[in-house]
Amino acid sequence: MFLEYKRLTDEELDEKMNEVMQKVNMAHSMGLEAAVDQLQALLEQLQLELTERLDMQRYDMINERMPESLVVGEDEDEPDDDE
Repeated sequence: MFLEYKRLTDEELDEKMNEVMQKVNMAHSMGLEAAVDQLQALLEQLQLELTERLDMQRYDMINERMPESLVVGEDEDEPDDDE
């Protein structure tokens, strides 16, 4: 079941989370605590998937900004000795 969430688009994942939240609220108002617990566990899985996606996006953004070399001056051109 967890792998199914990896196939969802970001919009589908957001819609799924909203659906589960509505069901949690409905089950809670009806006093169905066992159902609330199950739905909250499902919601946690969806939130973990969202967190993982956001972490990957942040990693990609940071990785794009990192220089090729972390040694100061290493990526600079060597001066010519032809002077």
